[in-house]
Amino acid sequence: MNQLYAILKDGQLRYIDLAEDIVESTRELFVNAASELMDADTVEEQFDGDYINREDENEISYIEMALPEAFSDIPDNQMGLTTLDIEHDVIKSLFWYEEGAFLFQMFSSGNLLENKYIVKFLQEEHNFNRLTEKAFIINNKVQAIYKNGKLYFQSFPSASKILNLSAYMVAATTEGVRNFGNKDNINIDVDWLLERANNKTRRLIKMVTETGTLDMFMEMDGRKRGKIAKSVNVDINIVDGKLVLPNNVGQVNKILEFLNEDVYKGLITSNVFRTNSKKRE
Repeated sequence: MNQLYAILKDGQLRYIDLAEDIVESTRELFVNAASELMDADTVEEQFDGDYINREDENEISYIEMALPEAFSDIPDNQMGLTTLDIEHDVIKSLFWYEEGAFLFQMFSSGNLLENKYIVKFLQEEHNFNRLTEKAFIINNKVQAIYKNGKLYFQSFPSASKILNLSAYMVAATTEGVRNFGNKDNINIDVDWLLERANNKTRRLIKMVTETGTLDMFMEMDGRKRGKIAKSVNVDINIVDGKLVLPNNVGQVNKILEFLNEDVYKGLITSNVFRTNSKKRE
């Protein structure tokens, strides 16, 4: 039975209607990926705020939590869910339901093929032609598993891009904020930051620090950095190889949200939203 679903950027769920002949292969992809993430020998550790990626270890973190109410329709009320409309729905993640477990996979704009020039081989003609149909890629990895009231993951940043885990984020310590402000690629009044950083600022600083997204962003070509920031209406000021953060908490948080990939652009209106909300920027 087909049990493939999508979580949209606004938190709604969608049923993905698969052709019958690919249901089993899709199921095997998710089930096999889940067994790689977690098997009978995997050591379970309750999440304690350590965002370190455990992918090279035989350990997995978990959070005791309940899924949003929308998940209660699965699997018994599948017909109560709207079918995915690839033309208009903005996908946040995919998941497969298997015997009481939800197997989650991250999804990004890179999974969409509609804007890419892709060629496919035509067996009957022994040549290649362009793929013009709308399509998306299903990867052979899952980043989180939910079962028995627990969400399991090896990477908290990855899991937080699938479900809203903001309540479980641990704020950066004073030392962590100071170290962030003194980074070689940051230009900010550190004393001001220590005094004015609120809980949101501190959570974002910890996330950005642990994921390394600031360093990855600053290592990009300048033109690419500008294009990415402009696409989501974020003003980025880089002087002498340093990201200049203003003495304004709201603006600092907005830039940190951008670095933490917490903003996205609506495909229909091109409005910019924060993840897990419909608050227009």
